[in-house]
Amino acid sequence: MKKIALIIIAALLAGCSGHEGMDHTSHNSASHAMSEGIVISAARVLPPFPGRDTAAGYFEITNHGKTADRLLSVTSPISDAVEIHNHIEDNGVMKMRQVEGVDLAPGETVVFKPGSYHLMMFKATLPEDQKNVALTLNYQNAEPVTLIVDVEGRGEGSDDEHSGH
Repeated sequence: MKKIALIIIAALLAGCSGHEGMDHTSHNSASHAMSEGIVISAARVLPPFPGRDTAAGYFEITNHGKTADRLLSVTSPISDAVEIHNHIEDNGVMKMRQVEGVDLAPGETVVFKPGSYHLMMFKATLPEDQKNVALTLNYQNAEPVTLIVDVEGRGEGSDDEHSGH
């Protein structure tokens, strides 16, 4: 019975992956592909830790297109200030810095993860029972796309990368 349910779900996801009639809104249960060839996968948001108000966002972004593009910004209704950050080495010390965008060369995958590119969502308003978050990715050339991504890891562990925010 479980195999049948998985086959049905897989078939439904495959049927929904076409580009015609796409409204540029997707749930993260499958990769989101735009007609320009940009695919977002493994997207998730980590909520603020208790007593904090900064959430973090992670995902993978692949440019399957034939031309370069650039991720310029990300917005979300949970925060008025969503920034793209990266970690850089400065005289042997790793530092987190805001960047003005991320280049997406054809065929390239950029991974947003701890210790690398990631999203910082300052003064995030995220109720305890909220299970997903909208993120709108804005590009230099491609149309903006809004993803609905899962909220993961509420209140678990410690986040040394973002504890100062």
